[in-house]
Amino acid sequence: MHSLAIAIAATFCVTSVQAASNGTVNFTGEVLDKTCDVTIDGNASPATVVLQAVDKSQLGATGDTAKRTGFNIELSNCSGSASVTSAAAFFENGSTVDPIGYRLNNTITDSTGASNVQLQLIDAPTGNAIKVGSPDQHTSSTTYDLSSGSATLPYAVEYYATGAATPGLVASSVNFTINYF
Repeated sequence: MHSLAIAIAATFCVTSVQAASNGTVNFTGEVLDKTCDVTIDGNASPATVVLQAVDKSQLGATGDTAKRTGFNIELSNCSGSASVTSAAAFFENGSTVDPIGYRLNNTITDSTGASNVQLQLIDAPTGNAIKVGSPDQHTSSTTYDLSSGSATLPYAVEYYATGAATPGLVASSVNFTINYF
């Protein structure tokens, strides 16, 4: 019995842990002085885009869309680095964003709000849905030329059904950042 205890104790004493440092991560970035005045349909931020009312029958099944409404983000008086030649809006993740569908949730959650309805942002030149908050926007969004010192970035928003819609009000919001390239 005594030799068994010694054998067990010896086993714990022989165990060793090895670790090695095997890598390096380098980070790079750039601070730009390129800035533009930003308006939405000629209005200062925050601005409101009003969608036309829609009959619930147009949003009767998941994936139905209706009443696409265009809006423009305008960049003007752009100044700064000559190396920056284009820009795009990046629509940010936040509390109003559905993390699975990348659409905007209806923020009216009381009895006056419509249910089974979200708002979907659209890249107007391509007609493609924008995945709000997704890093995919960096490669899938249209970029706009800034060589003239200004640019108009056309987008749209539409109702999107997540099921059979019920009548009520719809509202949401999203923050955006202008990315310069």
